[in-house]
Amino acid sequence: MINYYFDNTNALKPYTHQLDANDDTLPPDNALRIAPEFKEGFHPCEKNGTWVLVEDHRDEIVFDIETKESVKIDYLGEIKEGFTSLEPFQFSKWNGKKWVLDEDDQNAFKVKQNKMLKNSLLNEANENISILQDAIDLDMSENGDEDKLNAWKKYRVLLNRIDVSNIAVIFPEKP
Repeated sequence: MINYYFDNTNALKPYTHQLDANDDTLPPDNALRIAPEFKEGFHPCEKNGTWVLVEDHRDEIVFDIETKESVKIDYLGEIKEGFTSLEPFQFSKWNGKKWVLDEDDQNAFKVKQNKMLKNSLLNEANENISILQDAIDLDMSENGDEDKLNAWKKYRVLLNRIDVSNIAVIFPEKP
């Protein structure tokens, strides 16, 4: 285990060397002879000749409040500014205290999904119309092909009229 101490600037530093103390000598640099107090969630460190408990969040996962990226803590002390232990959710944004729903982000996602669905449905309609039209043009149509062609054309017109920016859009039923 690594022991830590505070230097003259009060910056937390790892205790990286070993000096043995005898009964008739002073303790090693930055070391105390009294046992430190231990408390869950804290790590004892020496400061000005006494033990202090420093927050210990090592190996905990925190989240960047700007990017939502997760980071594993590898330092002693308070969680750094700009990070939180609260996990973000889809379409969330940080309001200074907690994650809240970002409705603009959620709506933009729905609009994007609507565009993709509309394009997919238009491609399917175009394919069906093309095949039915070829059958009719080549006098290879079967009974009901003209009705099917008209139904797919009507469906394609209705699809083209859809405003995908309306997040509550209802797509027409396929023929």
